[in-house]
Amino acid sequence: MKTNIVIIFVTLVSATSAFSHLTYTNRDFGTLNPGSENTSVTKSGSISSTFGWAYSTDADYGDSHRNRAFRFTLATAGQIQLSAQSSGAGNILLPAISIYSGLAHIAPDSLDHDGTPLSISYLNGLFGPDVAQGSFNALGDWAIGNEDIYNISGDATSSIAVPASLSHFSYMGNVADGTPANYGSTTGIQGDGNADGQVSAWFDLPAGDYTVMVGGAQMYSGSLPAGPYTSYPVNVTLSVIPEASVPLLFALSTLGLAFRRR
Repeated sequence: MKTNIVIIFVTLVSATSAFSHLTYTNRDFGTLNPGSENTSVTKSGSISSTFGWAYSTDADYGDSHRNRAFRFTLATAGQIQLSAQSSGAGNILLPAISIYSGLAHIAPDSLDHDGTPLSISYLNGLFGPDVAQGSFNALGDWAIGNEDIYNISGDATSSIAVPASLSHFSYMGNVADGTPANYGSTTGIQGDGNADGQVSAWFDLPAGDYTVMVGGAQMYSGSLPAGPYTSYPVNVTLSVIPEASVPLLFALSTLGLAFRRR
C-alpha cells in the first residue's frame, strides 16, 4: 500500500520546469507489420525510480514522471513481444511494462505532464481535490493533458491559438518482474515470478498506435522522496514474428528435442 505522500498539484503547476513532460524522444520503435515481417527493435531509456510503476497500480494512480514512455505503430493486427531488461549494475531495477492504445501529444503541440491545469482538473473530477498521486494508471485507462498554446508564446493575453486537450490511453495489458513480495498485492498485476531484472510477455493487438510505459516494480515501503530523480537504465525490445512462422518454430524446437533424446 502507498504511504506518506501527497502530491500538491499547486506546487506542481508552479514548478513544472522541474518535471519531465511525457515524450517519446529516441524511444519510437517505428511501424511494424506482425503479419509479414520478422524483426526485433531495441530502444534504451532511463527510469527515475525503482518504484514508479508499482506505485501507480493503486486506485489513486501515480506520477507519470517516475516511468518512461515508448511508442510504436502496428500496420496490421498481430502478436508482439515486449521485453524490458535492467542495464544497470546488479539488476537494481525490477522492470514492469504496461501497454496502451493511444499516444501522448507530440510537437508542435505542447507536451503532456501531470501538473498542467487540465491534468489536475481531470483528476480532481475523478477523485476530488488533492487525492490523486498523479495521472498514470498502470492497470487501466488513464488520461493526461497539455497546456494552451498562445498566439504569442508565454503571453496569456495574446489569446489561445491551440487549446489544451487530454491524451487518452486505453489499457491493453501488463507484465511485471518479480512477485507480490516486490510489487504488492493489487489485483491484475501479471508477475513473472522471478525478480531478476528482466521481464517479457506477448500481446495480441489490433492495428493502431501504442504507448508503452516502463517503470520500477518494487513497491516502496517508506516515505517517498520528492526528488531528485535517480537514473536507472533499461533496454526495451519489441519483436514481431509472422503467425505463419510460429508453427515452424514449434516444429524446429520439437525436432531439436527429438535429436537431443537420441
